Amino acid sequence: MITLVTKRGFRIIMHSEEEERKIMAAALADPDAQPLTDEQLAQMVPIQQMPELLKKLRKESA
Repeated sequence: MITLVTKRGFRIIMHSEEEERKIMAAALADPDAQPLTDEQLAQMVPIQQMPELLKKLRKESA
């Protein structure tokens, strides 16, 4: 692991390349949690661009 400290004193812990490879391999092995494809990512829009859905979600969480 790599630990970075920001100017404000926040510690950021980053995985080494080897750890990251192991994490990615484990994630990709899970058939129920596959990463989004480029096509799926391209179809995504910020929720702020969907005001009716945002309004409904805010109402349900209240």
